[in-house]
Amino acid sequence: MKATGGPQRTFRPLDKGDVEAISLVHHRACLIAYRFMKWSYPLHQVEAWYSQKFAEWTWTLAACGPDGGIVGFMAMIGEHVDQLYVDPSHQRSGIGSALLGEALKAALGRTTLDVFEQNTPARAFYEKHGFEARDRWMNEEEGAIDLRYVRG
Repeated sequence: MKATGGPQRTFRPLDKGDVEAISLVHHRACLIAYRFMKWSYPLHQVEAWYSQKFAEWTWTLAACGPDGGIVGFMAMIGEHVDQLYVDPSHQRSGIGSALLGEALKAALGRTTLDVFEQNTPARAFYEKHGFEARDRWMNEEEGAIDLRYVRG
């Protein structure tokens, strides 16, 4: 499927063979987005974590660049956005909006997601797409405050 606004960009569902590629996107994005909590998981730990996630996901989508490599991805569990990451070198190019737009079309109703309170760029992105903060709690594992965002 071709993405609007980017003739060289395509979408496809994720498969288990994508663990290495999505782990790299996640790792690169988190090193920047989560500086406030000194995020520093090694890539091999991210890969091990993602290798277990596929069984939970009910809907996935990868954004691929001109060479076919994954530059962003999204995964949902029911109506909950579990993962949405875009490689830093491709951010602010419409990939995140395109991924989220496809997910919202697939969602059957109210959609939720969790985002760290200090991740202000992500919060602004989700608010631009109609999400509102509804709940707040301390994520003990990460040592940061999480927000539950809801749309619909």
